[in-house]
Amino acid sequence: MYMLRLLMKKISLIIVLSLCSTVLSQADDIKDFQIEGISIGDSLLNYYDKKEIKNAKKTYYPKSDKYYLLDGIKIKNQKEYEVLSFHLKKNDNQYIIHSLSGGIFYKKNFNDCLLKKKKIVDSIRSNYKKLKFNEYDFKYKIDDLKSIAYVSDFDLKDGSSLRVWCVNWSKVTEKKRNFNDNLSVAISPNYFLKWRNEEAN
Repeated sequence: MYMLRLLMKKISLIIVLSLCSTVLSQADDIKDFQIEGISIGDSLLNYYDKKEIKNAKKTYYPKSDKYYLLDGIKIKNQKEYEVLSFHLKKNDNQYIIHSLSGGIFYKKNFNDCLLKKKKIVDSIRSNYKKLKFNEYDFKYKIDDLKSIAYVSDFDLKDGSSLRVWCVNWSKVTEKKRNFNDNLSVAISPNYFLKWRNEEAN
């Protein structure tokens, strides 16, 4: 019975992405969500060896190095995403995951990104009716506001968040920075968002 309850609690975001018709229970903990079978609080060592982790690209924030980003890690046994990104804590030898996201690139048709995003958002809204929902557009300053992200946020009661967004980079930015239009889905707990918004930047 315990294993059954544990299994039911671990609701995979992959199920949402595949638009499963089964009605899922309301999630009340950010750890209930997964991307490629990975969730907040897992050790990255369960999925990658230490050498792979240490060789991954690391990005630090301007005002605080409490957490750092491991970006663009290729997925083993790819299912839904092409790359994963993780936030880890400085000097943590267990490599516990404090935020994660999955990405899919769209090199030819940005409308495909928007269609995929709509399917994901509609499915989350249908299956998780208690989550607070908000949509908005965001323009990037790096190229005079010509690149734009189309963002959908889902907030849990404790302030944790699921975010789904598509970025349409300008032609200049794509060429200059070698960026590709992309879809991302991110899972972030409340304590991480508080740090990022109040301390990191």
